[in-house]
Amino acid sequence: MGLGKQILSKLGAIGKALVWLLYFICADGAIYYSFAFFGIDRNVYKGIYTLISSTIVFITMLVISKLLSMKKEPLIKIRKLEPGQVISLVVIALGMLGFVTLYIIVAGRIADYLESMKNAMEEYRDSVDRFSDTPQVVVPAWDTVIYVLTLCFVIPVTEEITFRGVIFGQLRRAFGPWVSVFISALIFGVMHGISVHIGYAIACGIIIAACYHMTDSILAPILLHSIFNIFGSGIATFMSFEAFGIPEKVSSDFMLGTNLLSMMMMPVAVIAFAYLVSNKRKREKALLKLEETSEVQVELTEEQGSAAGEEMQAASEEIKIEAKE
Repeated sequence: MGLGKQILSKLGAIGKALVWLLYFICADGAIYYSFAFFGIDRNVYKGIYTLISSTIVFITMLVISKLLSMKKEPLIKIRKLEPGQVISLVVIALGMLGFVTLYIIVAGRIADYLESMKNAMEEYRDSVDRFSDTPQVVVPAWDTVIYVLTLCFVIPVTEEITFRGVIFGQLRRAFGPWVSVFISALIFGVMHGISVHIGYAIACGIIIAACYHMTDSILAPILLHSIFNIFGSGIATFMSFEAFGIPEKVSSDFMLGTNLLSMMMMPVAVIAFAYLVSNKRKREKALLKLEETSEVQVELTEEQGSAAGEEMQAASEEIKIEAKE
């Protein structure tokens, strides 16, 4: 392939990735305006709103991935995770949460001296607080339960199918795995907004995409994202809903314990990632050895077939000679 075609191929891959991002945003916007059209308050029924939006995106992205995989290498890789990989991914998810916690603490300290950062931090806290702009008394308990379940289990599946499945998969065909890791992480970060979010979103996007590449299974980023959301905001949102009657001290103690544990897991997460790298290399070596063994078997089979053919030909000639005699 010439240089011009290579450049066009890479630009085309980036263009397609941005198209899927645009679709992701537009799908959410369509549900937003649908709620507005029917007079349903999205802030009050955020749970059902998030569930519908995530489900629609998930289904369509799954269909898109199937269409883009026709007569080509599958866009989304799925394989069963080994127990060691699952444990490593849980550790990495907690370490990633520790990194984000530390990031927010540092950003909060900087905000003490910079007015612009202070405003950004206030916007960030409002964005992650389910009840920042809606009184809890008007929010149904069942909608809060749906919101927490969607946040912990549905959104991770939807976003990973979108960003690590379709977008990363599309980029990987043109750029290879590692360049695609960084481009997809940048897209993932931008999607979270140009604010306090973007820094840690890009970093988390790199970690999640790298783990996907190390395991060759979309189940890995889904597990990472789900664990992160469960301990990062899911349980906290559930416990902060006053109607459930959970004492504030229990909630604050849990969050403090989670933050301390996650920050302690940061160095362990590095070791866990090193395990995934080692495991990836072992599987690649085993696959290479299997391919070499298969090639040798094919060669032996061809040699045996050739020898058998020569024997049959010799026997046929002997029969002809005997028949003439």
